[in-house]
Amino acid sequence: MVSRATPSFEERVGQVLLEGGFITQEQLDGARTASEAESSSLLDAMVSHGMLAQETLVTVLSFQLRIPVVDLRHVQVDPDAVALVPEDYARAHRVMPTGFDADGSLRIATRMPNDFQLSSELSSITGRQTKFVLAIGGKLDDLINRVYNSAPSAPVAAPPGNNGGGTRTISPAAAKGEATFLGQDISTLPAMQAVDMVTLQAVKANASDIHMVPTADSAKVLFRMDGQLRQMVVLPLTLHESMVSRIKVESGMDISEDRRPQDGGFSLKFGERRVEFRVASIGTTWGEMMVIRVLDQSGGLLSLEALGMDPQSLQVWRSLLDLPYGMLLVSGPTGSGKTTTLYASVAELITSRGNIMSVEDPIEYRMDGVNQIQVNRAAGVDFPAGLRSIMRLDPDIILVGEIRDKETATTAVNAAMTGHLVLASIHSNDAASSIVRLIDLGVEPFLAATGVIGCLAQRLVRQVCPQCSQPKEATATEAIAYEQEMQQPVPQFMSGPGCNFCGDSGFVGRSGVFEVLSVDESMRRKISQGSSGPDIRESAVKSGMVTMRRAGMQMAQAGKTTLSEVFRSVFFLD
Repeated sequence: MVSRATPSFEERVGQVLLEGGFITQEQLDGARTASEAESSSLLDAMVSHGMLAQETLVTVLSFQLRIPVVDLRHVQVDPDAVALVPEDYARAHRVMPTGFDADGSLRIATRMPNDFQLSSELSSITGRQTKFVLAIGGKLDDLINRVYNSAPSAPVAAPPGNNGGGTRTISPAAAKGEATFLGQDISTLPAMQAVDMVTLQAVKANASDIHMVPTADSAKVLFRMDGQLRQMVVLPLTLHESMVSRIKVESGMDISEDRRPQDGGFSLKFGERRVEFRVASIGTTWGEMMVIRVLDQSGGLLSLEALGMDPQSLQVWRSLLDLPYGMLLVSGPTGSGKTTTLYASVAELITSRGNIMSVEDPIEYRMDGVNQIQVNRAAGVDFPAGLRSIMRLDPDIILVGEIRDKETATTAVNAAMTGHLVLASIHSNDAASSIVRLIDLGVEPFLAATGVIGCLAQRLVRQVCPQCSQPKEATATEAIAYEQEMQQPVPQFMSGPGCNFCGDSGFVGRSGVFEVLSVDESMRRKISQGSSGPDIRESAVKSGMVTMRRAGMQMAQAGKTTLSEVFRSVFFLD
């Protein structure tokens, strides 16, 4: 006897839509292909590809099939409902508690509203009657991640007695009632548990930095997410001071000193996930301020394609990486992703270019195949000393974490001129200015002209949320700037009004905006003559360089970001 697989609920809805004449067989087949390629639901694929209006889908489900629906982008999620369903269960069974009905039953969003066995299990777990609603308007797994990540449980305290530089393990315990990061009164917690709760939430929220800032009568904890600082909680000053002391102990810093600046670091394990934290503190008017950089290596290194580089710039950059020797500079402000770009570049060379060595402060990512040296000034190992030592170790490629002084700059240029490929980061506004900056640090112009073979400048822009993005007309100012740069009429752009998937910000994640300058003979003459940054930039544009401004507007044109975001992040002066 031949057994047949039972069609899924969405497949049955698709057949109903087909039989009702709402879609054609070709559209249904196309929606199946798109849902597999995009890892989305069949019904969402129909709507997103214009095969079916969402209003029509809701009408068919609600009135013809008597199935209640919920739009995941705009549903109001009740934290009390979320607390009733354990996170592991919600993820495993792909269910999202959203709230309560008037009769007290628990309303749950799912892709399988006809799964009566699952409904019975949830009733036993929660002690309430459950009512399933069909989730549409986005990926259910993404909303589950976002909601449960924004309402973390309190970590279990590790045994005391661990001192600076070690690694503690934090095991999240099940949340009870209103024990959320923003809702719970953490002022009653011991400092160690409060620190664990803040760091756990920062990791879950993919924050890049934690700011602990004292004020006159309280202290604020802020997270930097997608480049923006967001206030998360206000703490009593006494708890702030205890937390700062606790972090200083774990980071190997002097807890008795609160006036001079200090640096340190510690690491925590969240299950199998090891996260490092770099700590900096300084005394301010109202007390000691602390900023903690979160270095989560669990996501792995990005490829050059994943950074967001346009195809032309990517091709030029890869051609520069293939050269046997010379200096490549990566420039941009702090937090613009320079280190990520350097690591992604080096990762492509590991298998083919022999001995790769780096000197860094700090080592942000540990890479197999790269011999990494940590700057340790107390032991006499700074950037110049590290570079000089590397030169005696027969390197093929050298990565310099940052060029910040004359000795480092001169040593790096000399290494580039003696048969080594040197990659380094430097602070400057654009690609052309990075060469001028190198000369300002004390490198002779003729050496810079000979040693530098290419420069890359970058910024980070927020990406439009794909769940709530919609067409939007450009403002008059944006239209003028676009038409001036692109020499074409301004089209409609995509913008996100905000939804549950992006925290009502309209943006999810960030992408790089790049310009890549390949030094040719005309530029070498300008550099050796001491020409200014704008002169070198003009020569590079004539040679075909895509500027950051143009690259940003191309991203906006493609619907990846907004023009206002390009103007905010890609700062330029003509």
